[in-house]
Amino acid sequence: MSRSESEHKPVERAKIPAQVRLAAILERLRAGGSVTVTEIARDFHVSDMTVRRDLSELEREGLLERVHGGAVLLSEGPLSVIDDVEPRFGARAVHMSAAKTAIAREAARLVAGYRTVAMDVGTTTHAVAQMMEVTSRSRIFTNSLRVAEALSPTQAEVYVPGGRVRPDEMSITGPQAVEYFEKLHFDVALLGISGLTGEGLFDYSMEDSELKRVYVARSATRVVLCDSSKFRRMSLTKVCDLSDVQLLITDAAPPADLAQALERAGVEIRIAP
Repeated sequence: MSRSESEHKPVERAKIPAQVRLAAILERLRAGGSVTVTEIARDFHVSDMTVRRDLSELEREGLLERVHGGAVLLSEGPLSVIDDVEPRFGARAVHMSAAKTAIAREAARLVAGYRTVAMDVGTTTHAVAQMMEVTSRSRIFTNSLRVAEALSPTQAEVYVPGGRVRPDEMSITGPQAVEYFEKLHFDVALLGISGLTGEGLFDYSMEDSELKRVYVARSATRVVLCDSSKFRRMSLTKVCDLSDVQLLITDAAPPADLAQALERAGVEIRIAP
């Protein structure tokens, strides 16, 4: 073989044994709560069909539950994991980033038709703020300084309350913030959460949860932005019941028991393309 031929010959990747691949899939599930066929196929250099066979095998062994496009941790009942430590904002921003981008894009399209929008704290709502098409008639109310900063160059009127600023999250909390927003009425609220079970919506922070409840109480339409890694996860504080919201925007179909709970609560599920 000539030198030029060897230079252009594709590099063959060593085939990863199936058992190693299966163990890695389970490890990712435990770390993030969900996996997708696309990401496993890409990272392990196998076909989508191979990944689906892997997921089917693990499902038969009772180790996961397959959902559209991937799999989630198997759980008996609504709860699989209790999260008691809030990851830093930067770490959360890169986790499930593709899913959050898709959710944010769908949410941005949705709120374009509303004039008065309440925007919660969180990485996904921050992504929405970076994509929103607003006009001079748009009024945005938020307790997230990151959201306010992202929207400040636009034509929208952006309002933030007074109160204490939580470090890292850059959220405004406290009685003054709650009192300010309790006097208002919003067309739509976008809510970020850390966990979703059949029992309701959950968040790490008691302080931020107080504002989330105000958004729920004072908004005509309540929309939850939640990637699939948060299904069947519970945190320190319960924000509200499922029946208190109307729409869930996510990246994959929820597990069967959670989907049934959402249906009973009258929550529409919208999977972002």
